[in-house]
Amino acid sequence: PIGRARATLSPVSLSSSAHLVGLLLFGGYDGGSYFDDVWLFDTCTAAWMMLLPHTAQSADASVRPDGRAGHSAITRNSSLKVVIFGGTTGGSFLNDALSFSVRTCQWTRHECAGASPSPRNDHAACRVAESMYVFGGDDSNNYSLNELWEYTLDTRIWTQVVGAGGSSPSPRSGHSLIPLVNRLVVFGGNNPAQRQVFDLALRCFDLHRRRWIDLAVGGGDEITRSRTHHAAIPCG
Repeated sequence: PIGRARATLSPVSLSSSAHLVGLLLFGGYDGGSYFDDVWLFDTCTAAWMMLLPHTAQSADASVRPDGRAGHSAITRNSSLKVVIFGGTTGGSFLNDALSFSVRTCQWTRHECAGASPSPRNDHAACRVAESMYVFGGDDSNNYSLNELWEYTLDTRIWTQVVGAGGSSPSPRSGHSLIPLVNRLVVFGGNNPAQRQVFDLALRCFDLHRRRWIDLAVGGGDEITRSRTHHAAIPCG
């Protein structure tokens, strides 16, 4: 694939064997084009394979998503499907949800019920059980957000999550959001309108207690640099 920024790379299963794992690449921006191609990286052979080519014009919205960057992606159904949300085409901001089947190489557009998050890009998302959680991002006016939304994958219903206590993290984009036991952990990011980059503070949303809490952080000065548009994954 062509070099690009703000794409998504999702772990997927290549067979019934848990040892055969691939990485699914979608979207991104190279400074001139917003991509809608789909690539698969086989971690066993260290080889790329193009599943769907890039289209020069906007694709049929009923079949394929528009080329975009700054979207999010999560895997589900034993890592056989990837669900994307939001992003920007360069001309507009998006709040659509679609899923890509690794088996059929086909996209399915989600018809979501009820209220949904406003269009945004550079947000972060993760999956816990059969729910996708989305936090933050920038809207079309370049204002950063600090809403937390839950998307139930089976029913395709969005619900804005309101905490029972604790203060929400500051509005931000370019951050990471990872699941940790029964918590959602937010790290880093920036607020372009305020020219602010966030430090090493870890903010957590407790899914059982439904409240935001601070997570104590140790370590030396070598890990305390502020950063945005990084990547983070749970380990262990």
